[in-house]
Amino acid sequence: MDASRRATPRRHAGAVRPALSVRHGAALALLAALLLVACTPPTHDGEITSATPVGDVFAPRLEVEPEHTFIERFDPPGAGAGLALALATVVRNPNSFPIVLDRIDYRLLIADEVVAESHFDAALALGANGSAALAWTLAGDLGEQRALWSQVVGAFAGVPLPFAVEGRLVFSSQSYAFTTGTRRLVEGTVLSRESVRAPRIRLESAGSRVMLLHANAPVVALTLLAQNPGDVGYFLTGRGLRLELNDVQIAELDLGPLPLPAGDIVRTELSFVIDRSRLDERAAEALEEALAGRRGDVRVLGDFAYDVLGVDSFPVVVTDGLVLRLPARALPRQAPPGPSDAGYDDDEATDSATEPDDAPDDAPDDAPDED
Repeated sequence: MDASRRATPRRHAGAVRPALSVRHGAALALLAALLLVACTPPTHDGEITSATPVGDVFAPRLEVEPEHTFIERFDPPGAGAGLALALATVVRNPNSFPIVLDRIDYRLLIADEVVAESHFDAALALGANGSAALAWTLAGDLGEQRALWSQVVGAFAGVPLPFAVEGRLVFSSQSYAFTTGTRRLVEGTVLSRESVRAPRIRLESAGSRVMLLHANAPVVALTLLAQNPGDVGYFLTGRGLRLELNDVQIAELDLGPLPLPAGDIVRTELSFVIDRSRLDERAAEALEEALAGRRGDVRVLGDFAYDVLGVDSFPVVVTDGLVLRLPARALPRQAPPGPSDAGYDDDEATDSATEPDDAPDDAPDDAPDED
């Protein structure tokens, strides 16, 4: 009986107690593991002992500073057609904890065309909800993208050039590193740091003259003064320049290309050789009056242009042409005698055939009129 009573509880105990023991054992094992993780000190630096969500993490935001963003360099075609864009930005950290912007993997687009792909190691520390300036130069190659050349040159002449930077950011907090997807980082328009400004041109009375090379070859030689007020050199050209004496056209020529260095003033001579046989009655009369030394208006009309970097040309606006009043000086009706001719006088020939360089100028200032 005692055996049977001892056996029953064992039998009942054998059916129930093992199940309770499994559940309790599993729970105790899990609790022990958690306590072990929470209480065990790290075995080396950087080991994560706990993790608690603190909210969303946002990527840094970049904003362009237009006043400090410009085209730093554009190599003319034949010299590489390389482009350098100086980009100035402000980077903002929208998170409530500090981060470091480690790297920017980017593509540079000019007028929606990719011209460069590279990366920039920024290593920029940003405080919680803080911001900092970040500037770097993006170098591109337009050698195979001829369609962009004119647009880039336009930026030198004051035409805004659209650009954009696409890419992804790599940044980190104290314990984590993050990489964003590819997206548009900044966009805007840009001009060149150096500006192309239209030349200022006018005729200068000093040195301008009417002369006879020989009896049937009168020449009107006019001094053209051209100033480049900008930062970029270019070439000045003139097509179909027409010479008028007292509103009558008597000759025509082309000019150029004339180099105009940046910030420089250049003088050149426009020499109109007149073919008497092609003059009508009014033109012949106007020429005779000029040769006789009668004071009259000289006007040059035509299309002036300046060629920038060998890529594009821009017109020079000359509304009413270039006007000059001829000096009132009697000029010989025949060619002056040559050095071998009897009676030749250097001073006489010079005084009668040309206007001396130190003659009074109708416009005494050395540079063309301001815009």
